[in-house]
Formats: sequence, structure tokens, C-alpha cells
Amino acid sequence: MFQNVSETLTLIASTVIQRLFYWKRWFPKNFAPKRILVVKLDHLGDVLLATPVFSNLSRAYPDAELHALAGAWSRVVLEKHPDVNKVLEYNSPAFCRAGPPTSLKQTFQLYRALRRQKYDLMVALRSDWRTVCFALLRVAPKRLDRATLQVGNKLGFARFTGIHETTRNLDVLDKAGVPTPIKATTFSVTVENKKWASNFLTAHQIGEGRPLIAIHPGSPIPLKRWMPERYAELADWLIARKRAKILFVGVKDEMPIITEIQRLMQAEAINIAGKTTLTQLASILRTCNVFIGNDSGPMHLAAAVGTPTIGLYGPGDPTRFGPVGTKCRTIQSQTDCPPCQGTTCRFGKDGCMSKIQVADVIQMLEETAYLP
Repeated sequence: MFQNVSETLTLIASTVIQRLFYWKRWFPKNFAPKRILVVKLDHLGDVLLATPVFSNLSRAYPDAELHALAGAWSRVVLEKHPDVNKVLEYNSPAFCRAGPPTSLKQTFQLYRALRRQKYDLMVALRSDWRTVCFALLRVAPKRLDRATLQVGNKLGFARFTGIHETTRNLDVLDKAGVPTPIKATTFSVTVENKKWASNFLTAHQIGEGRPLIAIHPGSPIPLKRWMPERYAELADWLIARKRAKILFVGVKDEMPIITEIQRLMQAEAINIAGKTTLTQLASILRTCNVFIGNDSGPMHLAAAVGTPTIGLYGPGDPTRFGPVGTKCRTIQSQTDCPPCQGTTCRFGKDGCMSKIQVADVIQMLEETAYLP
């Protein structure tokens, strides 16, 4: 029914608490919250897909302070959001991929700090069992809960209005009568970071005469990675046929993947993996003509800053987790099995990503005319 037993129990507990203590779904017409807390604990790409929630809450309640509870790995996304006033850090054990999670003692201290804020509304987009307990202990008198809608959707007595994550996040507001006209994801780039990007382009002799292509070949989930030899072949084609400059991006842990791709390439490329902050990476991506990469956080970041984006999907579902924007496209591996979100695959170590050919990406580039 859901991904695992722990998640299932958390969803059920959140739903029960919502039904018992927060049963009024609609707000009165004169509802004017002074302070709102939005809980979104999961990873970078998921948090980017939730940014329209903050934009619409700010539009509906312009006088309210908007706070966010998020992990260290994604807090910068919300710190840069123009409508978020404060970000509180909580590293959930359910979502930590690196570094220690927030301890029970620290969690209790966080709860006390949240109580002192006197929130009027809590919007739970993705929680764990600890933050579900926050709801039980009444961090705010009113609460909107995506888990309740998710359980109802599974059981057939409630319905999401769409498949994509941005739509499902906004449904949480819609069901309470909060208007949601803003659908675009958001990541703001500072003037300082724009200047940094300009200096970077100058230092690497990247001018307007040649297109700049960002490629992200990594992913925390190995089965979501396209093969290094195909990225190498694609990069060489872009350099030879489009006179492109290739820029490999990613985190430090993805350096071995990029090193292998560069070893297989005939031409040279620039590698900045692990050498930028997230905001610096965003400032570089917004200058690129195209971003090409796996289903990952950097792909959603490229889309959020308005860069034409091509996402490569295997076990992930692009209809639900695809990049958002009019210039975003996805390529799904053609198999006889649906997107599975799995960690093992009957197609071997390369999984269904092996079904995507270099020619598929080239065809997409030609059809979209993203490059001259």
C-alpha cells in the first residue's frame, strides 16, 4: 500500500490525529493567522516541488509570518524563498542520508521552541512520527495534513486532483479553501551569486558564442543513474555537433562517476562537482542553455531557476516527480513494467535506465530546439 511499514504507521497515526483533533477542514472567512508553520522533512527535489505551497500561503495570508521545518540538506531552498520568514532545522531519522539525525533530546527542545512561537496553523506536507507527535501535543490549534489526504486517496474516500507532487501538495491547501493560483517552483538567486557565476564563466572562457550544457550524472539511488559510457558519448556529440561547453555538476561523492565519464570522453569538459554551494550551483544553472540529468535534486533546481531541462527516468515516475516548467521534458525508459521506485531490478545493475539510448536524448534535443 505504501513504501514501508514505518511510513504506513506514520501516515495512519497522522490521519487519526487529524480526524480526532483537527476535524474542521475549512477555515472561517475571517481566518487571519499571524504565524504559520509548514513541515516538509524530505529531500532537496521534494522540497523544491513544495515551494508553490509557500508562495500560495503568502498570497492568501500576506500579513502572516511563514516558518518552515526542514532538514539541513534542503533548508537553503526555503531560506532563499522570498515568502519564507524563518527556517527551523530538524534532521529526521527517516530522511537522513548523511550526518547524524536530530536526537530525541534535541527534538524535545525543538518542540518547546515551536510551542513558544504560538503558531496559528500547521501545514504538514511530509512528517515523521516525531513531528506527528507535535500535532498530538498541539503545536498549533489548526492543522492541514497531506497524510490524511494520502490515506483517503488510497482507500477511495478522498481524491487528489492530479498525479504530480506539486498538485498533491497544493491539494492540501485547496481542500481547506485556500486559493492556489501559483504553480511554479521557486529558487531565488542572489546578486552576489549572479556575480560569482559571471566571474566563473569569464574564468573558463565561456561566452555567448557557444552553448553551455550542464550534465548531472549522479543520484543517491544507483538504479536512477544513466550509464557513464552513454553520458560520455552524449557529451562528445554535443561538443562535436553543437560546439557546446560541457559542465558536469554534482556533489563531492559523485566525483568518481564524473571522473569515469571524463576518462571515456574524447573531448574535454569542465567538472565543478563538490566545488559549489547550492546557491552558486543555481546561479550557474540559470546561465546554461540546457540541463540534462537523472531524476535528482539538481534536475529540479535547474527547472526552478528556469533552465530548459531534460530529465532521464528509470524506476522513478516522471508523471509524479518530473521537473516543473514549460521548458521541461522527460525521457522514460521503455519497459513492460511501470515505474517501481525500487532498489533492485530484473534488468541487472544498470536497471531499466539501460533502455534509454543516446539517440533518444539527441532526438529530444533536436525536437525541442533548445540548442541552435
